Amino acid sequence: MEKEKWTAKRVVTIRIEQYLAEYISAKYCKNDATGGIKIPCNTDLYFCVWENMARQRSNQPDVLDGNLRIHLPFRKAGTACSPWKDPAYYNYLSPAAAKEIEIQIRRMFNFELHRVLLENEEFGRRRRNLDVIYDFIHAYRLKSISSDALLKNYYRFRNRLRPKKTRKYQKVATD
Repeated sequence: MEKEKWTAKRVVTIRIEQYLAEYISAKYCKNDATGGIKIPCNTDLYFCVWENMARQRSNQPDVLDGNLRIHLPFRKAGTACSPWKDPAYYNYLSPAAAKEIEIQIRRMFNFELHRVLLENEEFGRRRRNLDVIYDFIHAYRLKSISSDALLKNYYRFRNRLRPKKTRKYQKVATD
């Protein structure tokens, strides 16, 4: 019984955009018992969550309508740069922390989406961009974002990466 309580305290709920919650839940499989995802310790997201863990004060409410459950990191003593935080006590993520975690997940999402599309372009566009996006949506079981939105996201990224050069118009003088 004590272990179940301790496990329940290690799982925290946050609210982020739905398609990002679907992406991260598919990327790191959910635990059936708690419904939370376990983040590998070698990712930036792990350290983002670790840095934002805090003790919950009495005036801070729990997030009840969250769409993502996260197993809090449990780092053993021995790391010289940071103190040891027991997730049973440091089990609160503030709204600002949830926003920072959402930004980190969005960065991971965009990196992976853009990488897949740039690889397709680099290898001679064997497939249409829309087909690549459909495979990406199917791989991560995304339901709350359209393929057009992802394609537009990629085109904006590509235009920032390689802006088009406008051709200068020169008027031909007729004598």
